[in-house]
Amino acid sequence: MAWYWILLIVLVSLPIALYLLSWILYLTNGDNKMLEKVYDILIRYHDKKKKEGKI
Repeated sequence: MAWYWILLIVLVSLPIALYLLSWILYLTNGDNKMLEKVYDILIRYHDKKKKEGKI
């Protein structure tokens, strides 16, 4: 198989795979679940940081 056919297959299948992944995330509400985990990690990180007493 020539290299340009392999390149064509990869370039065509990549957007299709990204579309299917985004559709699965949308259906399962995975994007909000992922954001919730990121927010929890950020909250824990900022709660552990040393805070100044002065304003």
